[in-house]
Amino acid sequence: MLEAFKKPSFYIALILIIVFGIIGGLGQANIGSAQLVANGMDLMMWIGLGLAMAVIMSYAGYVSFGHSVFIGLGSFASAYLIAYKYSDYLIKVKMAHGGVLPAGTTIKFFIMALLLASVFAVVTAALVGYAVLRLRGAFFAIATIGLNYVVLYLVIFYLNNYIHSLEGLELGNPSMGLTNINFYWMHYVIFIITILVAYYVRVSKIGYGLAAIREDEDAAEIAGVDTFKYKLIAFIIAGWLASLWGVAKEFRGSFVATDDFNLLYSVIMILENAIGGIGSFTGPIIGSFVYYPLKWYTQTIAGVFALVILGILIILVVTFTPEGVVGILRRKYPRLRKYLE
Repeated sequence: MLEAFKKPSFYIALILIIVFGIIGGLGQANIGSAQLVANGMDLMMWIGLGLAMAVIMSYAGYVSFGHSVFIGLGSFASAYLIAYKYSDYLIKVKMAHGGVLPAGTTIKFFIMALLLASVFAVVTAALVGYAVLRLRGAFFAIATIGLNYVVLYLVIFYLNNYIHSLEGLELGNPSMGLTNINFYWMHYVIFIITILVAYYVRVSKIGYGLAAIREDEDAAEIAGVDTFKYKLIAFIIAGWLASLWGVAKEFRGSFVATDDFNLLYSVIMILENAIGGIGSFTGPIIGSFVYYPLKWYTQTIAGVFALVILGILIILVVTFTPEGVVGILRRKYPRLRKYLE
């Protein structure tokens, strides 16, 4: 296992962990600006979501348009605990502390939400994956879109029948007692988990099995690879990682949980992998560094037309560089290949 973390490509992961740690340190010391901290959180989230999708898409070659369902499950788990299950308890804690929720309490519930989201995501991925992973290509992609809406409407049904209000699962003010930098460190912990897990899957025996499936699934089966087992493991890991980011997003933003089932998140995760390059650990990371600045800049200068401009730019990138940025770098700079696995 340790040998996997001695490969040159691991330096990319290590550098990112150090860089985002430095950004957090600057924010903690009030040296870095609030915008730097906010952008750091956003970028960590998009890299994390891109890597979550990579486990099933880039590594195994299966495009999941329903992956946003796991982000939604993470949001739902957070809102369920804070705004419904333990809302009365939290109100009492706030009253006992002068109307401010202690930071330690919020962090405790953050950990609880991560655990609950993990259970939701793993169970859902295992059940759904067992059914849809027998499909391939466009049939699998269509089935995952159906997955998104099935789970979304099950959540809505639960809300309407047991909580009686969609607004009942809005987090409201869970951030009381925490500063923006506290939320940064929450993102950072999930970022480290995501990047290490995604990297290890890529360079482990599972990763090699998934690579064989991506290149030729029939040949992999003939060679003795248990393709269904590897795909199911990848689907579960991908869903679990995405659910963690649903928790982070919900704690930071306090939005209604059902908004996070939006298919747009799946599309963005797919685009990050396509832009960066399919089949590598570094591809979705590079794709995130391309996507996020474009998104942020176009929103700043174009407002509501940002998605139109961004869509056109992405189409151009994917059309003229189908191999992705990693493919171009590998072709033009062969010495970098070992760092771009």
